[in-house]
Amino acid sequence: MDISFTLEQESFRRTFRRWLKDNLAPDWGGLRFTGPDDDRANAELQKAWERKLYAAGYQGIHWPKEYGGQGLTLVEHLIVNEELGRMSAPEGINTMGKELVGPIILKMGTEEQKRHYIPRILNIDDIWCQGFSEPDAGSDLASLHTRAVLDGDDWVINGQKVWTSFAHQADMCILLARTDPDAPKHRGLTLFLLDMRLPGVDIRPLRQITGRTEFNEVFFDNVRLPRAMHVGAINDGWNAAVGVLGFERATARLYRQARFLAEFRQLALSLEKRPEKAGNPYFRQKVGTLFSELQMLRLLNLKTASRVVNDKGIGSEASIIKLFWSELHQRISEFASDVFAEDFVLDAPDAERFRFLYLHSRAETILAGTSEIQRNIIAERMLQLGR
Repeated sequence: MDISFTLEQESFRRTFRRWLKDNLAPDWGGLRFTGPDDDRANAELQKAWERKLYAAGYQGIHWPKEYGGQGLTLVEHLIVNEELGRMSAPEGINTMGKELVGPIILKMGTEEQKRHYIPRILNIDDIWCQGFSEPDAGSDLASLHTRAVLDGDDWVINGQKVWTSFAHQADMCILLARTDPDAPKHRGLTLFLLDMRLPGVDIRPLRQITGRTEFNEVFFDNVRLPRAMHVGAINDGWNAAVGVLGFERATARLYRQARFLAEFRQLALSLEKRPEKAGNPYFRQKVGTLFSELQMLRLLNLKTASRVVNDKGIGSEASIIKLFWSELHQRISEFASDVFAEDFVLDAPDAERFRFLYLHSRAETILAGTSEIQRNIIAERMLQLGR
């Protein structure tokens, strides 16, 4: 396993780092910055940033040139993600399109789908959401009930999805629905590409504890979708969905780790301003422990990235990383509450960002597979323990 970077790759990193320094706002990622409070203004800011990245050649890094990508390798893609995280740059509103939908269309889509959708993802002409989870099918995703029934040249879709990130701002949805109710639950599922503007699609935003609207309920009432609008084989959507979830857990991880480290360094600066705590052994030990864990996370990410680059697959190691990063981020945010104490609920200038992160991180051990599910996967598939 090789987790080092070549001289050419490090040169690419330095060039991109200079570009970021020249193009990010000077206060971006600072202690007081959390982005606009208004959801629409925040969305427009993220769209503008993604378009700027694409115009400069820093989107679709490893996607083929014939579909609008840059034709480089996955290594350069990972470098870009790590540098974006290091600068706490906007994550972007089309993460689902870039990290989930694009890879699965490139892997399983038709030539027509590739030529139509991939450029539109890169241009931010289509914002995507993921229609997987349901009220009774979250961790046990294969228990979903949303139905797609073939009627002539159309699929008729009925059902409900929930916790659908950015659905209220999305143009398209990658939707998992049941097409054969008589098949075992992991079979008879199909993955669809659904236009969110079709008649019968009802989107209901959910206000979060942070005050923002990111998640949604989505209802489908006799939505008619053209017959060809599926990706992968009919009734084989589970394999396609597992592919999507694999990409979700394998890509953008270096962004996340680098962003956590940038947050942690800002937190350390805030601790330094509080000498009564900075010299306390508890706080000093906690800083050392969390910093070490952040370095461990980077090495885990690089190990997994090496497997992906060498086409060895991700496997159940993805569950280790998901479990580790989500619980580590919560530990960092909880340490922030120790550092700020009463300032955490007041208007201390340097506490605002960490208050937001504390609230936002509560969901991270639930989204993309709960910690309990990850532990079950590790126990059953890696440790070969019984159910």
